[in-house]
Amino acid sequence: MYLSIKQHDQFRTLLMGFEIPFRGYIADVLMTHYSSANELETALLAKNASLTPADPFFLRDVLPNSVKHSKVEKMYNTFSTAASTTEIVAVDQDMPMVGALNIITFSLTGIFNDLYNLFADYSTFCDLAEKYRYARNKLDHPGCRTLEDNHLVSVLSFVKDICSFLDEKYFIQKTKEQIFSEITILQNRSTVMPVSKHNLSETPYADSQIVCRDNEIAELKSFIYGNPGDLRKQHSRCIFGYGGVGKTALVVETIKQVIQDIIDNKTVNDYSPKYIFFFSAKKRKLQISDVTGRIIEKETLSHFETADELIALIHEVLSLETFKGYHDEGLIVVDNLEAVSVDDRRRIKQFIEAQTPPEMQFLLTSRNSEEYESNTRLCGFESEDGKAFVHSYIEENALDVRLEDSEINELLDIAKGNTLVLVLSLRRLSQKLIDVSGLRADFSCANVWKGIRKNIAVLPPNAYESISNFMFKDTFEQIESVFDNPELFYEILKVFAVIPNKGIDLSTVCLLTNISYPDVEAVAETLCNYLIIERNGNTYSLNQFAETYIIQRFIPDAQTFQSISGKIEKRRREVQQALEKLDDDMKQRVELRNILKDWNVFTDSDRITAAKMYDLYGQVNAECNRGGKFKVQAIFEDFIVKSEECEQITAHPFIKYQKARILQRIDDSNILSAKHDEEIRKNYLDAIFTIKMVNQYSAIQSTKSFASLLWIYGQFLVNHNELIEAIRYLEDGKSTFEAIGKCDDQYYQCTTLLGWTYLNLYLKDRGKYLGYLRKARTVSRYLQDHYYDLGRARKYAISLKGELQKYGPY
Repeated sequence: MYLSIKQHDQFRTLLMGFEIPFRGYIADVLMTHYSSANELETALLAKNASLTPADPFFLRDVLPNSVKHSKVEKMYNTFSTAASTTEIVAVDQDMPMVGALNIITFSLTGIFNDLYNLFADYSTFCDLAEKYRYARNKLDHPGCRTLEDNHLVSVLSFVKDICSFLDEKYFIQKTKEQIFSEITILQNRSTVMPVSKHNLSETPYADSQIVCRDNEIAELKSFIYGNPGDLRKQHSRCIFGYGGVGKTALVVETIKQVIQDIIDNKTVNDYSPKYIFFFSAKKRKLQISDVTGRIIEKETLSHFETADELIALIHEVLSLETFKGYHDEGLIVVDNLEAVSVDDRRRIKQFIEAQTPPEMQFLLTSRNSEEYESNTRLCGFESEDGKAFVHSYIEENALDVRLEDSEINELLDIAKGNTLVLVLSLRRLSQKLIDVSGLRADFSCANVWKGIRKNIAVLPPNAYESISNFMFKDTFEQIESVFDNPELFYEILKVFAVIPNKGIDLSTVCLLTNISYPDVEAVAETLCNYLIIERNGNTYSLNQFAETYIIQRFIPDAQTFQSISGKIEKRRREVQQALEKLDDDMKQRVELRNILKDWNVFTDSDRITAAKMYDLYGQVNAECNRGGKFKVQAIFEDFIVKSEECEQITAHPFIKYQKARILQRIDDSNILSAKHDEEIRKNYLDAIFTIKMVNQYSAIQSTKSFASLLWIYGQFLVNHNELIEAIRYLEDGKSTFEAIGKCDDQYYQCTTLLGWTYLNLYLKDRGKYLGYLRKARTVSRYLQDHYYDLGRARKYAISLKGELQKYGPY
């Protein structure tokens, strides 16, 4: 609950009085050890250079901007003034702010051990000093009414411990006994709940400060109080919006402020309810997992499931059998109305509108717009509102997180306006459970929020086996239902069973199971959502609580265990060696480096497989040039095996493209009798389709590599006399070259081939395709205008012009 106005005033008076001796002591110690601003600057610069994530967030946040010479000099002078002030002065003097006190005591650890020793350790002192600074700064605004008991208790203890330690000489305004007396008054405070009937202990009070909802809270308070002079108030209001937007938090905060207003005699229309009750149909909630740091769904106890249960509850808490003749004023909150059936929602609406007295107000929340007396749609935080929310939430809840504007934009994009996702994500970031890139990966696929009943409080500490069995019992059937083939699920878990506590990449899982990458990724994502495995960057490992059960259930025999373990270690060595070789190759081969860059090949597995396919083309081309049938057959068979391995590991379109080119090179050599036209066609189309349709690879569309792919596939189609289809891809290729400004030798080859294809289509049916003759002439004129740029295309451009002159004026 919020402190009353009187308690806010008492708290403000105490902290302002405490600041003088606390400041005096810090100034005295500082002046004793540092005789000049330059010495202090040297010490602060050294601390700034050695900052680590283990240091207090406040220090990491403000110290880098506080070590400039001018700022240090000003700070030193204020402390010098404070140290020399031994009596109350009548004039304003420039004294250190509370933030400066924390900068000094947090940074100069060598001279403030006496302060740290008053508490459990340095970190505890810093944590309490930050709570003191927060409360002191909030109370610096006379209108502040948003401090609660949890703000008060720890700060009172901090102030009392430090005052007990300080020498009497620092208490120049109030005596130590006077401050102790003020502390005692606040410690012995008593707040009488001003509402005689309530169940507020069952209300899901948030463990964080709600921010950026002042207008919505004012609107709800106006609904509850009514407007001044009104003869009647509205009977019902529904707050609706999508899940996670903050409907429950808004209602709970409004209740807290209403109670505070009653205590402070600040309500409108002398509002004085006899009862406030909160009933929720919510069965599940999202929270941060204490085990993995992931956002999970957890069951929660609901008050009712049907209309009859809600109606009976209201009668029971008010000790009534009927509302006939009942006119006591009060508020009933009905939370998460969407959780009950449509019929029950109709029954509740009828009950509220026709069977309850007008003095009984109803505040409801739902994901749907319900037809009550008034509706309020609650929206999430996006764009500029979202940035304000992030900054305010971090500040009000003292989170250990600093975000750049680009990271805030990324976070807002991830959350899609969902307030709960924002809040949980910020808390995960603050707890160092994840970074922004990890959040993006977490939300890159649809999460499988299913019922994970995780109530392990009754289990003995460290009972990993019991916890594992409990988790598996509750989730295994749900997980199995996700897969059409449970054997797929089992095979992947066997791999994780032999490497507990070690990370493994998904490409390794693919190699060990002979399961395709998309299938392995789908299983891994689901296992992550059910907390059985955890993602750490590009590697995955068993969750510690699932580990025991999984190993017991899926561990192979000793021989298989050793075999799989050996394969994993071998694969890891191969991956490292392959990456080292790739780095060396890229230094020596500019073409390979440019291809990987142009095709957006970034991940280790993609880089390795792309390099393999690049080398395979070189090997096949060399054998085809030599012309030996047996060696070509052997390299072809080796290519089939290796390309299938690469396709198992990654879906990158470069693999399909290279596979098509290799098959085409073998066919063009005419060394082997079998042809692979359909397979070539399919691989080219798969590569083009993937680039166009898969967001992960869509950036390749703006590269020369994509333009060349379209041109090369167009050539293939021309060679197979599929002219209309070829024109489509050649036109796309020409447009892509032009869009990226790469009008080089390949561009002119593509354009020349397009002109010849227009002409050949015309010659195929002169009546039907007359328009293509005009198109061929347009292309030919364009080529003649760029005669000196044509390069290898010049000979074919000249031939095209000569051929066109046979069919009328050029």
